[in-house]
Amino acid sequence: MRRSLEKPEELAYQMTASTTVKRRRRPAYQTSPLVYRIMKWIFSGLVRAIYRYQAIGQENLPSDGSVIVAVNHLHLVDPPAVMLAVPRKVVTLVANKWRSSPIISRILRLAGVVFVRRGEVDRQALRDCFDHLANGGVLALAPEGTRSRTGGLQRAKAGAAYLASRSKAPIVPVAVWGTERLSDWARLKRPTCKVVVGRPFRLPEFSRRASTEELQHLADLIMIRLGLLLPASYRGVYSERCAAVERGESTELSVLLQAP
Repeated sequence: MRRSLEKPEELAYQMTASTTVKRRRRPAYQTSPLVYRIMKWIFSGLVRAIYRYQAIGQENLPSDGSVIVAVNHLHLVDPPAVMLAVPRKVVTLVANKWRSSPIISRILRLAGVVFVRRGEVDRQALRDCFDHLANGGVLALAPEGTRSRTGGLQRAKAGAAYLASRSKAPIVPVAVWGTERLSDWARLKRPTCKVVVGRPFRLPEFSRRASTEELQHLADLIMIRLGLLLPASYRGVYSERCAAVERGESTELSVLLQAP
């Protein structure tokens, strides 16, 4: 009875207020700054206990604005290792398969992730990624799309280039290696984990929508920039192209733009 006696303008105000509250609700992929700091502190202790951890180049990450962090993927420990090297709050793109693991899923959600379904166009994941970048966030992803079973770089998917091209966010390559050497503990040897943060760059702009072939080519260039930060033994399918750039025999990276 009370609701029926309320004036139309009062009901309209209540509906508007309710909508505003919903809009201000934190996205599912975001975690609070306090929780993130706690998770980073926990990961720091674990990673540094397991590995001799070394990170360089943190000054290369832009201090504000949207950034795509492109990382190679060797082990489950890669995201925490990269998190420690990046001085800003990071949201990581992870495979949807981890959503079904109660423990891992909970840990990932506390750290801040976007779950993505492999092998298909996951529109919700894309919306979350673009939303996070539009709000000036840092998004970490592995252009390869999955862990390397050989230790070397695999052919990149076009998705990373698509996100960077559409969002116009600068890309920061981050190389990590040594996380896969947990078996060294069997010989009572503590493995070394190294993380190198490279200089930011941007993809060239198109006056039209880039084709799949063009995006794949740009994704390959992202991987070459990433590969140049890795030891030669980790460069995988991009070994020859990285070596050609180092020898000055290739200028294919000249199309990439220097980020301010």
